[in-house]
Amino acid sequence: MNRRQFSGLAVALMAATACAPLPNSNPISREVRASLTFASVEVTTTGTAFESTRAADYSSRLSGDLKGTIERELVDRMDGGGVKLVVDIARLNVAGATTTAFGRDRSILQGSARVVDLSGNLLGTYAIQVTAGDAAETTTGALLDAAINSGDGFYRELVTGFARDTREQILGAD
Repeated sequence: MNRRQFSGLAVALMAATACAPLPNSNPISREVRASLTFASVEVTTTGTAFESTRAADYSSRLSGDLKGTIERELVDRMDGGGVKLVVDIARLNVAGATTTAFGRDRSILQGSARVVDLSGNLLGTYAIQVTAGDAAETTTGALLDAAINSGDGFYRELVTGFARDTREQILGAD
């Protein structure tokens, strides 16, 4: 094979792979996801690393807040005969508005979601991590962000984002 033939073959292979669909990384097939319903949502915070004083302040309510938010996110998919969604939270950090605005800290909620059928068989596991709060680009912006934002706002953003990401990872873009 000469150089010109090899180059032509290489270009053809690259074009073919560029058009090939990406593999579906979701362990639950599209057909099953289309009709998937949830009987219950269980959120566990036992063993969670509450990495800041603000995070520790939310330790007693995180489980209930997240459970309620996930149930609202999945309201159209809740059904007594469905599968169980088990969420385990590994880490929570709720940063303050000033430390976030100046780029010294970020709020993070990290955990996993498992889909378990009625027989106890694991259908899929999903790693979920959301962040809230960005550093400002200027000192003036940081001062404004610190005045406007709050740890409570970051906490609500984390809980809402975690619920939304859980739905999207499990069900896809339905």
